[in-house]
Amino acid sequence: MGDKTKIDWCDSTWNPVTGCYHDCQYCYARNIAHRFSGGGENWTDDKIIVLDERKYDEFEENRALAYPYGFKPTLHRYKLDEYATKKGRNIFVCSMADLFGNWVPDSWLDEVFEACEKAPQHNYLFLTKNPKRYIDYDVSCDRNKWYGTSICKNTDMKKCEHLPLRANKFISIEPILECLDIISSPIINWVDWVIVGAETGRRKDKVIPQRKWIEDIVNECKANEKPVFMKSSLADIWGEPLIQKFPRELKHKED
Repeated sequence: MGDKTKIDWCDSTWNPVTGCYHDCQYCYARNIAHRFSGGGENWTDDKIIVLDERKYDEFEENRALAYPYGFKPTLHRYKLDEYATKKGRNIFVCSMADLFGNWVPDSWLDEVFEACEKAPQHNYLFLTKNPKRYIDYDVSCDRNKWYGTSICKNTDMKKCEHLPLRANKFISIEPILECLDIISSPIINWVDWVIVGAETGRRKDKVIPQRKWIEDIVNECKANEKPVFMKSSLADIWGEPLIQKFPRELKHKED
């Protein structure tokens, strides 16, 4: 179902906005953006960029550039209608950006949400390290929209307090960088879905999670009757078939 993506908890990714000013040492997206850029990050001083048409490499006229300005925040306006006529699917919105970063103009959010409204057949999943912006922007709480935040350490768990109350909510514990004190926290009871994954890539100080870290999360999800989805990055650590459950509203057609 949908376009192929290596992100196993969604059917498709949609990137009308790319780029980010967070400085996460484990970020996979920054490396991808620079790899498939045209070097534009080196020759523009613009802090945010709007592209109304797809940009091509100036030396290879027929080669489309996925990230012409590297990881600088960019609105690819020509992508807004990319899923307008496609069959319904679970779409991760802006896997190559933090759409709710403080540097993103409200006008960009307006355009993205307008595009969502034009294609209500899809479920839209948003994920940010800055969930307070959900409240500041006053996101819509439609049933086909899901709002999540990223958690890596215990100090991140307080961010869940900013998830919109009346909306579908989830947390992405990826990469899990330490044992979370999940039992004494109410966050599992606050959300509708939990995603867990390990750090990927070849970073020198890459964190390999212990199985107990994952067990604590799984057990707390079971106690609260919340679905948990283990990403494939946990396969070697978990050592048995991964638990990959979806909320009822997001179940795949083949489920």
